[in-house]
Amino acid sequence: MAAMESNNNATRFIHTGKEIEPHFAAVVPAVYRATSFHQQDPWNPPPYDYSRSGNPTRQALEDAIALLEGGVRGLAFSSGMSAITTAFLLFQAGDHILVTRDCQGGTQRVLRGLFQQWGLDATYVDTDNLDDLARETRANTKAVFIENFSNPFLRVTDIAQVAEWAKSVNLLTIVDNTFVTPYLQKPLAFGADVVLHSASKMIAGHSDVTAGVMAIQHETLAKRLYFIQNACGLALSPDDSYQVFRGLKTLPARMEKAQANAMLLAQALSQMPEVAPIYFPGLSSHPGHDIAQRTMAGFGTMLTFRLKDGDAVRGMVERLRFIVIGAGFGGAETSISLPELHCHAALTSQERQLRQITPDVVRVSVGLENGDDLVEEFRRAIQSAS
Repeated sequence: MAAMESNNNATRFIHTGKEIEPHFAAVVPAVYRATSFHQQDPWNPPPYDYSRSGNPTRQALEDAIALLEGGVRGLAFSSGMSAITTAFLLFQAGDHILVTRDCQGGTQRVLRGLFQQWGLDATYVDTDNLDDLARETRANTKAVFIENFSNPFLRVTDIAQVAEWAKSVNLLTIVDNTFVTPYLQKPLAFGADVVLHSASKMIAGHSDVTAGVMAIQHETLAKRLYFIQNACGLALSPDDSYQVFRGLKTLPARMEKAQANAMLLAQALSQMPEVAPIYFPGLSSHPGHDIAQRTMAGFGTMLTFRLKDGDAVRGMVERLRFIVIGAGFGGAETSISLPELHCHAALTSQERQLRQITPDVVRVSVGLENGDDLVEEFRRAIQSAS
């Protein structure tokens, strides 16, 4: 598979930040829970004074994210939505942004329920279509916000192509890369200005921490985003920073195993007459397969499918024995989400219909179980329900 960077970058994930504890050469960062730091000479203050503004444990994570993403600065937030909200706070009343049409419900909820009343207008477009982007661009358009892969139908955007176009019309390119992770793609290397993740998901990887991370391409933009993070109090706690940092070390191994399982499950589902269609970039039938193959080091761990008999979804869910059912994803365990009830429940029924979020849609976050066990679990549940 042609990719911008080999999977050998796994070494960087494990050893990033090994010098962050200078006093005792610890191989993991110390957790500094202090809210404030003694200033022996207030006229020449030390690097840290108040933990909301800066904390050594969080700094270790932020430096690691910046290094792994290839940015000038990293930031860590209390949630993925905190990172997304911070990105939107770059703009002001009267501005307009372009947003991936097929994006998670939380992004649409905050735009509609909060930023719209403040005068920030958003248009949802197919960001994998330059003609669609150009057609919807206005004189007051300031940025394009891309979710890659999109949620839940895993559409693939050519980041380099969109970023090049965005620069030509003086727009920022912001990428939510939660599904893909920096292990598979680094959007800043393709010309994006900001990349962010819900680190609660694949990066932390164990369903035990809520966090967001961001990396920024340019220093001026990084200073503004740090100002927003600090002014609004959106930073990640020291303990959660430690948890996310730990997850970074095992991200390559987890992604490799879960990707292999995802491919195995997608191929098995594609042979089942009860299932159609399947949305997984690793299948050659997926419209974004070629872009993913050309620009990423893998096809990810998420897949979505529809059951031909929409009424069978409830029966399938009731027959699953070890699959977790809920809104989260990216953990060691395989889980399913029903977008109508979970990740897109915040949308109106009309908005869900426009985005084809119907009761027959099932999103799967593939975990680290035995691949054959996963295939058999889904096959048995689907066939018996149908």
